[in-house]
Amino acid sequence: MNNKQNRSYLYGVVGGYLLYLAYELFAAREDPNTTMTPAVRWLFVGLFIVAGVFLLIWATRLWIAARKEKDEVEKPPEDPKGMK
Repeated sequence: MNNKQNRSYLYGVVGGYLLYLAYELFAAREDPNTTMTPAVRWLFVGLFIVAGVFLLIWATRLWIAARKEKDEVEKPPEDPKGMK
């Protein structure tokens, strides 16, 4: 339960970092002092964006599942006879 929540945080950080890397590559696209060709740069920008967004979505879904699981465990069982 807690392991899933911690893993979702890690996936979120990694997804955000991949989006940051894509932004940095995109911002330096006109830099003449590089050995990376424009086609390879655009390929990696696209790859990092897709992977980053996927990881952020996956982290959100994992976090929601961990929260639901935690709420179910902490919820006290209901009395079948009702309140007396």
